[in-house]
Amino acid sequence: MQSPKPLKVNKTVRLIFAGGFLGSGKTTALGALAKRLIRKGLRIGIITNDQSGNLADTLIVRQMLEELDVPVEEVVKGCFCCKFDELIDQMEKILAHDPDILMGEPVGSCTDFVAAVAHPIKIHYRDAFIFAPFTTMVDPERIRELLLKETESTFPEEVAYLFHKQLEEADLIVLNKTDRIDTAEQVRLMKALKKEFPGKEVLPVSAIKETGMMDWLDLLLSNRPGAETVLGQIDYDRYATAEAVLGWLNAAVKLTSKQTANPEKILTELVLSLRGIFRDRKAGIGHVKCALTTGGKSMWINLTGLDAEPVVSGKKLDDINSGTLLVNARVKLEPEDLESVVRETLEGISRRHLIHLEVSDLQCFSPAYPAPPYLTREPV
Repeated sequence: MQSPKPLKVNKTVRLIFAGGFLGSGKTTALGALAKRLIRKGLRIGIITNDQSGNLADTLIVRQMLEELDVPVEEVVKGCFCCKFDELIDQMEKILAHDPDILMGEPVGSCTDFVAAVAHPIKIHYRDAFIFAPFTTMVDPERIRELLLKETESTFPEEVAYLFHKQLEEADLIVLNKTDRIDTAEQVRLMKALKKEFPGKEVLPVSAIKETGMMDWLDLLLSNRPGAETVLGQIDYDRYATAEAVLGWLNAAVKLTSKQTANPEKILTELVLSLRGIFRDRKAGIGHVKCALTTGGKSMWINLTGLDAEPVVSGKKLDDINSGTLLVNARVKLEPEDLESVVRETLEGISRRHLIHLEVSDLQCFSPAYPAPPYLTREPV
């Protein structure tokens, strides 16, 4: 097997990677962790990941960490596993900033991370990096839908299989969004996770409220071995089917208007309109993220399910005459159908608000069959 490129490192860098299914809150969580690490006097770098460009997550992380001198890079057009050489290229860029910790967020449809990414790094860069415990983040709604099968799902069985594998390879499971459930439900879901994945530590966290973050951070900095759980068996055909069932859309849209428009109203109406169409078609939502940027400041909105309510975050923006809108959608629709729905919805927003929306770039597809180039299940 060909070896990846060598890296020059001045010191050992700790790697903190947090995976998890689409909509589990990884981006917000890593941003909150990064702020706490910086307050401890540590230098941080972050790498985001997506199957395409125009990634809202990268914009969101940069906005969250503005003025904190945090380098943020991205690996696109494939997951870390399948774009390992590109991951190393982006890590090299961040190493030039002399970080103490490098953080990464694998794409939400990724699994087999330990065998495809962590073990190759341990083999080829043994003295350069140490792994913190590998975290898989999970949303309460996804547990009820894909693990416990308590709520109706529009996703095929292969998506539940992928979801289970993501949790199976975790060193640490973080039950996120605990601000949305009561204490009794939190206890119930944690018991269910511990029963299904015995021996794994399960932590309750609310990344948006920043509760439970210190316990999580203490574990990540505890020097216990990380990225240790190699999946003994994984059916790549089922894995590929789970990814391919989703249409994957990233779009960049230029907004201009002779009269002022309200950013929050536009974002909310856009996402609610899309949710209505997806509900009618029973097209399960992995996530929908839209971000509107003007004057260097951004506001964004997240939607993680057909029955979920959108959540607005970021800077409170005044009414605007121009801006850039990013639309990221992962939905159980054929790509051409998803593209048509998004374009028609944007046209409706344009007519109702008397604004001009010009799609400057749009990519819509289903992810390719995963083919990690350095996959290894041998002990390290």
